Amino acid sequence: MGGNIFFTKTQIWAIVILIAIVATFVGLMTGLTPECIPPAETSEARRSLDTAPQLGERNKRQTQPWDEVRLPPGIRPTYYTMTFQPDLTGSDIFYGWVDIEVTVTEPTEYPRVHARNLIISSAQILDSDGNEVPQINEAIYFEYNEFYIMDVGGPLPIGDYTFKFNYTGEMGGKIVGFYKSSYQVPGEENPRYLATTDFQPTDARQAFPSFDEPNIKCFFKISLIHEDKYIGISNMPEVSRTPRTDLGANMVETEFGDPEVKMSTYLVCFIVCDFKYVEGFTKRNIPFRVYAPEYQIHQANYSLEVGVNITDYFEEYFGVEYSLSKLDMIAIPDFNSGAMENWGIITYRERYLLFDEAESSAYDKQRICAVVAHELAHQWFGNIVTMDWWDDLWLNEGFASYVEYLGAEHVEPTWQMLNQFVVVDMYYVFGLDQIVSSHPIIVDVNRPEEITEVFDSIPYSKGASILRMLNDFIGEQSFREGLNDYLNEFAFANAKSADLWAKLQIAYDKNGGDPNVDIAEVMDTWTKQMGFPVVNVDRNGDDLTLNQEWFLVDPNANKSAAPYESPYGYKWEIPFSSKFQNKLSADPVYTWMNKDATNVNVDGDTSNWYIANYEEKGFYRVNYEEGNWNALSQQLMDNFEEIPIADRSGLLEDAFNLARAEQLDYDVALNLTLYLDSEDQYVPWDAAYENLMWLSDMLRYQPAYGNWRVRQITENPQMKLAKSRNISFFLMHIHSFLRSDIIYLSCSSGDPDCLEEAVTQFNTYLSEGYVSPNVRSPVLRFGMEQDGGQGNWDALWKRYQESVLSSEKTRILFGMARTRHVWLLARYIEYAMDENKIRSQDFFSVLTYIADNPVGNALVWDFTRANWEYMVNRFGLDSRSLGRLIPSITEFYSTELKLQQMEEFFAKYPEAGAGTRGRQQALERVRTNIQWVEKNQAVIEKWLMSNV
Repeated sequence: MGGNIFFTKTQIWAIVILIAIVATFVGLMTGLTPECIPPAETSEARRSLDTAPQLGERNKRQTQPWDEVRLPPGIRPTYYTMTFQPDLTGSDIFYGWVDIEVTVTEPTEYPRVHARNLIISSAQILDSDGNEVPQINEAIYFEYNEFYIMDVGGPLPIGDYTFKFNYTGEMGGKIVGFYKSSYQVPGEENPRYLATTDFQPTDARQAFPSFDEPNIKCFFKISLIHEDKYIGISNMPEVSRTPRTDLGANMVETEFGDPEVKMSTYLVCFIVCDFKYVEGFTKRNIPFRVYAPEYQIHQANYSLEVGVNITDYFEEYFGVEYSLSKLDMIAIPDFNSGAMENWGIITYRERYLLFDEAESSAYDKQRICAVVAHELAHQWFGNIVTMDWWDDLWLNEGFASYVEYLGAEHVEPTWQMLNQFVVVDMYYVFGLDQIVSSHPIIVDVNRPEEITEVFDSIPYSKGASILRMLNDFIGEQSFREGLNDYLNEFAFANAKSADLWAKLQIAYDKNGGDPNVDIAEVMDTWTKQMGFPVVNVDRNGDDLTLNQEWFLVDPNANKSAAPYESPYGYKWEIPFSSKFQNKLSADPVYTWMNKDATNVNVDGDTSNWYIANYEEKGFYRVNYEEGNWNALSQQLMDNFEEIPIADRSGLLEDAFNLARAEQLDYDVALNLTLYLDSEDQYVPWDAAYENLMWLSDMLRYQPAYGNWRVRQITENPQMKLAKSRNISFFLMHIHSFLRSDIIYLSCSSGDPDCLEEAVTQFNTYLSEGYVSPNVRSPVLRFGMEQDGGQGNWDALWKRYQESVLSSEKTRILFGMARTRHVWLLARYIEYAMDENKIRSQDFFSVLTYIADNPVGNALVWDFTRANWEYMVNRFGLDSRSLGRLIPSITEFYSTELKLQQMEEFFAKYPEAGAGTRGRQQALERVRTNIQWVEKNQAVIEKWLMSNV
C-alpha cells in the first residue's frame, strides 16, 4: 500500500497560502452554512499536523498515554457526520468537515484521534449541551503513532461529547486515503478526473480524523460537495442532490442515506466521478450496479452477471441476507490493491472488473469472477463480522479466499475451480511457509507498517487452505451451520478466532462429530505456529506407520533462528486421509495424528499402492516409502486416470519439494514427469510447470542447462497440440490454461518451432491482425525476446498508449519487459517513473517484469539500490509493494557475491518498514539457493544424461 507524501517547508507554506486564498475567496463570494465552515484563514489559527508542536517541545512524563499504540478504551465514537469537498480542477486539495459524536465511559486524559497528512485548522470538543470544552494548550501531533492529541487540562470527564474538525488534505501524488485519479477518453485531448478512496488497513486517517481501528465500529453519515457534472457514490444510497448556488452556479451537494449498519473506518468509501453504470437486481430485488467510464461501460456486463448470481448464492450458502439496500462495484483507473470490499461500494482495479468478450482472455475472465466472488464474500466475512484486531486478519481474508472458489464454482461449474485451488493458492503459499522466516497466521502486529506487512499469502492462501481442510474433516453440514451461527452471533460486531472455533464445535457436536476432536485445539496448531508438516509414511506389510516433522525446504535451515517460537514444538493435529488402490470407490479413511503421538498406525490391505492426503485436502506434504513412490510412478505411466486430478498434482508438487529438501532422490521426482506425455489435465500440468520452471531458473547459469532445455522440449502430444492453431480441445476454458503452460515451457526451452510461431503471431499482432487473447502473453514475451528491437518496442509502446482495455495494457507492459536490449529496458524504467506515461499502480509491476528477464535483472537490482530513497519518498516504507520488491528481484540469486550485495544494501538502509520480513525471507532463500546449486546440479545432470 502507498505511504506518506513528504513536502519541504516551502511546499507546505505554499499549500497553506493557497488554501487561505481559496477559503477567503469562497467565504467572501458565498458564505457557508455553519455545518460547512471553511478552513481558518490565518496561519495563527492553524493546527496543522505539519506545524503543530511535536511532543519533544513539551514537558513529558516518563511514560505518556499516547505512547500506547492503541486508542484509549474509555472514549468510543457512536456517529460520524462528514462532508467532503474535493477540488478536481487543479489544486488537488479537499476540504473536510467532520463531527464525531463520542461517549466517554471513563475519564480520559489527552483525548486523541488518528490523523495523517491533514492540515487541521480547527478542532473543538463540545459537551452534550453544545458548550465548548476549553483546551489549555495547542493540540500536539505524535507522528510515531499518528495521533492528533487535544489537551483539556486533565481527564475528559464521563459523558457525551462531539469532536468537531475543520481541515484540508492533499489528494495528489498518492493512491491511498482520499486521492485524485484520472483517465483518458479516446479522442479527447484532456484527461478526466475523479476523487476516490482506499482505506485498508490504516489510511482512513488520511481522509478524516478518526478512531481508525477495526474493532471501533459506528455509523457514518456522509455528504459530498462537487460540480454538477459529477456524481457522488458512497456506502449508502443517494437520497438527495441539492444545488449549492452559494458555492457557485455549478455546485451541488450529494447526500447519502442514514447509515444502515455500523462499520469499521477502513470500510468507509466515497467517490466523486462522471461514470455510468449497468444495473441488475438480486432475487430479493436489491439493486446491483457496476460503474465504469462511459466508453468502457460495455465491459461491465460480465461482472454484473456473476456479481448478482454470486450474491444470491452467498445469501443461500451462509443463511444470512446481504445487509444493505444497494450494492455497487466500480472500476478505478488508479488503484493500489486488486480490489477493496468497502460495504456497499466495492472498488476494483480495472483489470479485475472489466471484461471484453473479444479482447479479454480466459484467464482475465476467471480472475474477474474469482475477485468479484472474493469481495462479495467480504460483505459477510469482514463487513458483517470483522476481526477484532489485525492479528486475526485471516478471519477476513482466509474466508474470502476460500469461499471465492465456492462462488466461482457455482456460476462457472465447468472451470474445475475446486481442483484449481491447490495450484493457485495452496501450493503457492507452501513456497512461503516452508522457510524459517515465515510467520504464523495469527501474528502480533501494532505499527501501521507491521499491519501492512502481514497482508501476504499467509492470512489469505494459508488461511483459505486450513478452512478447506476444516470443512473436509468436520463435513459440509457442520461447516455451514457453524458459519451461520457465527455470523448471527457476532453480526455488526467483532470476533476472534476462538469465537469461530466455538460456533463450529457446537455445530460439529450436534451433527454427531467425533467426541475426541476439539476444533480449537486442532486449529490452534495451524494458526498459532508457522509452517506445516511433512507426514512420513512407511509400509509394514499391509499397514502404514505415520510420523510427522516440520517441513523446511532448506535441509540445513537454522531452526533456532526462527523469528517466532512455536507453542507446540512444531507439531500439528493432522487429519490424515488415505485411500488404497483396491478401494478406490470407497470414501477415504481418516486417521487423527495428534501432535504428541509418534508411530501412528493405519490399517491397510494388499493393494499395490495407496494415496495419502486424498484430493490434497490437508495442508501438509506426504513422503512415501520408496516402494510406494515407484508403484505410483508406474501407475501414472500405465493409467494415470486411476489417480484423481488433484492427487496427480500433489505427487508432483510434493516430490519436487521433498527433493529440494534432500528428503527424496531427485530421480524419483524427475521420473514422475515422464508420464506427462499423456497427461491432458491442467492442474497436474500446472504443478509440474511451476516446479520445472523453478529448476530452469536455478540451472540457467549452470552447465546442466543445455541438457535441461533439450529435455524440456520433448515432442509429447500436448506440446504438439499447444503449438497448433484453432484446436477445439483448447477452446475449453480450463484447457486454454494448459495450452499456455505448455507454450511457456516449450518456448522458454528454445524449441525452434514454438519460437517461430511466437514471432509469426507477434508480427501479426503488431500489424493489427488478430491473435487470440489466450496466447497473447506468451506471444508478446517470446516475440520481444526474439525480435524486440527499437522499432518493435516502440510499436508495442504505441499499442499500450492506445489500448482501452486494462488487461491488455497489463499484457503489453509484461511483453515490453522481455526485450534483450538493455538500453530499451533502461528507458522503460524511466517511463515507469513518469506517472504521465505509466500509472503509479503499475510502477512495481514494471520493475518486477524487467527483473524476471535475465537480461534486465541486474539493471533493476542496480536501479533499486541506487534509487531506494526516491522510492521510499514516493511510496513510503509502509508500502507493501515496495516491501515485496526485493524478494521478487533476488528470488533466484545463487552466488555469494549476490548475497554480499544484499547484505551491504540492507546494512546501508536498515529501515525496511513493511519489507522487514521480506528481507529476511530473501536472504534465507538466496542462502538456500547457493547450497542447492552446490549439491544438486550434478545430480540433475546425471539424470538428464540418462533420459534426454
